[in-house]
Amino acid sequence: MASRKGATKRKFTKVRREAPPEHQNQSHSSVLARFFLTMPATNEGWPDAFGFRISGYGPCYILAVEEGSSAHAAGLQPGDQILEIEGHNVSSLHSEALVNLAQECADVPPSIGVVSRIQQVDILPDASGHFGFSLTGDSPLQVENVTPGSPASDRGIRPGDYVLEVNGVPVKHLEAAVGMIKASQSGTLRLGLLSRKQKRSNSSVREYIQSTEAVHQERRSKAQEFNRKVDEVLGDQPEVKEKVFTVLKQYAAERRVEYLAYALPMILCQESQQSLIDDIR
Repeated sequence: MASRKGATKRKFTKVRREAPPEHQNQSHSSVLARFFLTMPATNEGWPDAFGFRISGYGPCYILAVEEGSSAHAAGLQPGDQILEIEGHNVSSLHSEALVNLAQECADVPPSIGVVSRIQQVDILPDASGHFGFSLTGDSPLQVENVTPGSPASDRGIRPGDYVLEVNGVPVKHLEAAVGMIKASQSGTLRLGLLSRKQKRSNSSVREYIQSTEAVHQERRSKAQEFNRKVDEVLGDQPEVKEKVFTVLKQYAAERRVEYLAYALPMILCQESQQSLIDDIR
């Protein structure tokens, strides 16, 4: 098996949550920024609350990343091996200890250093067109059985290995993966694997800090655009504007969608104000 080339080390960095200086207009911008950049206020639900799942007995690996989550925005990927948390080496910690450590960190979320450990394995089918293994589960998929003496067995695939890619395409669901594997029965099948008993690599890792600034800049731009629209629609209604920002501030802190859905129509009840509700949705 060959590890993916060009492995990179990434940082899952925190987003500033402090309010900027005390001027009212800056306070309004801060509310909008937190509305668009919001994430959990504590590490209590790490890692699930930040959109990813881990497993392992030292080292630990990322098994799944939810699209659109803060982990996804930071560039974390299934198959990443967790090397550091807040600069401390955690490669020997099992998943339970790692979760406990992360949840006790003061920074939200704690920065983590990772490196990709997906292995690309090419398998040729036997004379009957079979590869000799079966899969189970969903997000992530795992190898369930391997037939002794089969092409999969000869290539070192073992029960319990995680299958994260099929022919270079990330896979999460069993039905889709099985269909792609069947379509490869007349040629070479390439699997992106994460072995549960993988040996540590001594090869050097090229360090690269992946910034999330581009994602944050896009969200800040949305916040600024919304702020301009609020001034345009509610410019002569300061009391209504203040109520809107109060509701958004409350939502950014508590993430209660039902509160947002109830409160905004009560405040923005005129037809000319409906566009603001649409923009928030």
